[in-house]
Amino acid sequence: MVMYLPIEKDLVIEDAEVVHNSSAAGEDAEIKIRASRAERASGGADRGPGTTSISSAMDAAPSSARGAARRPVDPEQAIVLLRTLPLLQQLPEDSLPKIAAVLKTVHYGPGEPIVQINHEGEGLYIIWKGEVKVASPPRENATGHVVSTMRSGDYFGLATPGPARELYRADVIAITEVKAVPSKVDVNKDTEVTCLLLTHDYADMLSGASIWNWPKQSVEGEQALLERILLLEKVEDNVFRTNLPQLYRNPRKNPNIFGGQSIAQALHAACRTVKPGYAVHSLHSYFLRTGKEDVETFYEVQRTRDGMSFATRHVQALQLGRVTFVLYASFKRPEDSQAYEHNTNPVPSTPNPEEVAMDEVVYDTFLTDPRLPLSVKQKYAGIKLPVSPLEIRLCDAGDKFQRVKMQPRQRVWFKTRGKLSDDPIVHWCALAYASDMHLLETSLRCHPDYLRSRMQILSLDHSMWFHRPFKADDWLLYEMEAPWAGDARGLCFGRIYQNGELVVTVSQEGMIRKIEDKMQKAARL
Repeated sequence: MVMYLPIEKDLVIEDAEVVHNSSAAGEDAEIKIRASRAERASGGADRGPGTTSISSAMDAAPSSARGAARRPVDPEQAIVLLRTLPLLQQLPEDSLPKIAAVLKTVHYGPGEPIVQINHEGEGLYIIWKGEVKVASPPRENATGHVVSTMRSGDYFGLATPGPARELYRADVIAITEVKAVPSKVDVNKDTEVTCLLLTHDYADMLSGASIWNWPKQSVEGEQALLERILLLEKVEDNVFRTNLPQLYRNPRKNPNIFGGQSIAQALHAACRTVKPGYAVHSLHSYFLRTGKEDVETFYEVQRTRDGMSFATRHVQALQLGRVTFVLYASFKRPEDSQAYEHNTNPVPSTPNPEEVAMDEVVYDTFLTDPRLPLSVKQKYAGIKLPVSPLEIRLCDAGDKFQRVKMQPRQRVWFKTRGKLSDDPIVHWCALAYASDMHLLETSLRCHPDYLRSRMQILSLDHSMWFHRPFKADDWLLYEMEAPWAGDARGLCFGRIYQNGELVVTVSQEGMIRKIEDKMQKAARL
């Protein structure tokens, strides 16, 4: 089963005016950027983007000819605009004057780029006056929409405190046209685009539990959320049940249990029936029915075999008397023998986890992307994701607006949020939980049109082989690939590394079925 942040199929952009970006638009944007750069390089421009801090307006010394156009926005007027933004309405009322006091007023002339593709922005931009153009270069076979223009009251960009920031995938350019005005009136007063900018230096005013989905810092000594999710209540010697309500609910609209949770809890039940000194070395499981989050789950363990070196357990998960999931797990006594050892899978070249944005930042970046219509930004601004028990950083995340065919492989850094106890069983189960994350999605990376289709995406089976000890609360690198897909199925493999060593291998087959509506079926027949 795949677990998604609701930032792709849930956001179908249909209720706002959107356009496909054309090659002409992309060329026009590129020409304007080149012209602006050339003008500055030749000395033809008398300035770059004008920047003035509202809190230090008296420090600015604009020329008399440009004084009116260069005057910063009054903080009281800025507060009025801030109150209208759903993104900021979640903040305490007394925080808005503090934000207004540190906003910068930035002016841009016609054709001047505000942000550019493959560059970091300076923070959160709020358009105070004027109109800007959003232009993405055309990409062959790309799917998705881009917004043509943004106007006063719209916003884009993300103010983040950390070094791992998402790069812009579109140019935002001031396009206010020059108006015919009397010669005595400053033309720039009517033609400039004015933005209010909250820079990264003041990101803490918006982070954490305020408007973004970034998790709170874990409290020292507090039990990790994932460890609490794994807890089972013993009913009988070989029967265990889950605790309700669920501590973490699927962020998508369906109420199904995340597949990794079923794997982890079933493994935990099996481990509690095995004698000390045995470590899990493999598991194989099948998903028979979708489990429901609001229904109690019982795990029944059958002690298939207890030998001198190996022990085997068979686990059934039941809801309302029906089997939803089965798992076989094999345990082994560790041996000191090193007579036959090799590893032909070196750690793939990957940026460090600190250099990659975490999932929640990617989500918030999407919801403040300049290509997203304001109506959609406002609709989703107040929706908060449940705090994930895992910190995930995607090394190969694609552009969610212009999906293109990519190789069916990806790399993901992950670890648990918060420290786990020293019990190795907890770490085995935590990694089993995480192993189902994003794996089946790999088989769809070379089929970008699936995001525009109704899909049935479910895990069918899941296997794991445990090679070396590891810590699930420290960074692990998950390398995934999908060598085959067909017959509405996708086959995926994963290798998990820690400290340069291969610690776990994973395989999974899942259903990737496209659901046809009645009209499509009629046309096909």
